[in-house]
Amino acid sequence: MKSNQFSLVLSQTLKGKTVLEKPSCRFSVNWDFEKNMGLATLHSINGSEVNITLHPLGISGSLDFMSDIKPTSFSVNANNDNSVALVEVIIYRVILDLDEKGENPSVAIMFGKNGENIQTSQNFSENSVAKELPSVK
Repeated sequence: MKSNQFSLVLSQTLKGKTVLEKPSCRFSVNWDFEKNMGLATLHSINGSEVNITLHPLGISGSLDFMSDIKPTSFSVNANNDNSVALVEVIIYRVILDLDEKGENPSVAIMFGKNGENIQTSQNFSENSVAKELPSVK
């Protein structure tokens, strides 16, 4: 079993408007490479707990995870600093990608009731966009 915790910053807006300015997202991944099973969790955004479970997608050659929650409202810190200004955001979907070794994580979060606003980490790949997200043109 490999357990890993890390933070990623959503530094790009692929579609729609920027909901949060460069938020820091804290994740954990627990993956058993022998059984090919595990889960990931988005623990927090800008230090505000959200605790969203992400399930494996079963895509060969990579560890890809996606949330299965209905659009859900969360109160999160507006900024990635020590301030306490809270804003309400609706999270539609969270997608976390890692390579086949469980390294090089990247993330996309779809905000809004219909996922109309998509923010990603700098390294979220175009391949991931094509296979996991709706058209962003």
